[in-house]
Amino acid sequence: MQKLKNQHLSEVFAYLAPEPEFNLFAIGDLEQFGMKDENVAGYTDDSWVPGTVLPYFLLNYRGNFLVYSHDSNYDAKRVGEFLTKEQPINISGKDDLIASLLPWMEERERKLTYLARLNQVTQEQIRKTGSLLSQVKRLKEEDIPAIYDLYVQIDEFAATYRNRPREICCQDIRMNVLTLGRSYGIYEQGKLVSIAQTSAENRRSAMVIGVATLPDFRRKGYARAAVIGLCQDCLSEGKEFLCLFYNSPAAGVIYHSIGFQDLGCYTMLQNPI
Repeated sequence: MQKLKNQHLSEVFAYLAPEPEFNLFAIGDLEQFGMKDENVAGYTDDSWVPGTVLPYFLLNYRGNFLVYSHDSNYDAKRVGEFLTKEQPINISGKDDLIASLLPWMEERERKLTYLARLNQVTQEQIRKTGSLLSQVKRLKEEDIPAIYDLYVQIDEFAATYRNRPREICCQDIRMNVLTLGRSYGIYEQGKLVSIAQTSAENRRSAMVIGVATLPDFRRKGYARAAVIGLCQDCLSEGKEFLCLFYNSPAAGVIYHSIGFQDLGCYTMLQNPI
């Protein structure tokens, strides 16, 4: 496998450009860090010659690999063998691309999600959100302990927040709050009860992640308000679109009602908890 260098960035960006939604994480990480940062590495086939089209592209961000190719018949055997040796934390990409890797990843859990895109927040959406929107605020460094305390109570985030040391989790939260994206939330009686974040922010777009509400405050519009407040600010600053992943019908109903439209399936291969 050929490890790419910073001098290849323009060719990588050109390769990722036809599907900016599916490649949002890769584009954001590469814009933020390039390929000379210790957190990021890019790979392609040994046969690739600069000046020609990449056969596929792999991004390693802190042990999490993204897989992308224009051709669904890419060399999955070569990629699968490489990833088996690397032992990533997670492997993700378009569903058809990841499906080709399954023979080499039998021990991993396959998590299918839907990718959706939002281009605008309408005045009607703002009106429907009501007074909760005024309670949404951008979270800062001093909110990091409250963010951790919220996520550790949410079953959907168990693998990330319950099985790792608190200080490591807070370091990751700090990176997202201060560098990779932003966090918006709602407090009630001094407690953070709902949150929505972005990651991989770049010149054109951002990925909405980590949408969560404490169990006692669900089905009351908190998550909807947090997401709308977050998206409204991103779009007002010049972002062309935002994307997010969801995997439950209930979440899909909420996001579709805000204006997100499905683009296709995206898969993550995770190590068993």
